[in-house]
Amino acid sequence: MDGKRALYYGAIATAILVALFAISTVVSVLIGVTLWAISWAINLAVAAAVVYAVYKVGSWLLSDDDASPSASVDGEPESRRDRLRRQYVEGQIGEEEFERRIASELETEGLDEIDRELERER
Repeated sequence: MDGKRALYYGAIATAILVALFAISTVVSVLIGVTLWAISWAINLAVAAAVVYAVYKVGSWLLSDDDASPSASVDGEPESRRDRLRRQYVEGQIGEEEFERRIASELETEGLDEIDRELERER
């Protein structure tokens, strides 16, 4: 019986080792897949950040600075009307566009003055 018992314990030990091997293989595969997914996500985020940075630098280098107020000769910030006049004179905008933008500027300027007056009354 000692031989049968040793064979029985040997079979149980072998089954336990095979089960532990299978579990460790599954766990290592899961860890590997998880690390791969995390590294892929990090690489994608870095690539997106680089593309965004290149886009921003390119747009900054290639922009004509129409959105930022430029300084006039006396150092004062250029008004919207002056900027529109300068763009019209330089040929950046046509006559119809110039007239449309000036009319829009005059409309919003009147609204700004009304809003400021209402703020003062409050």
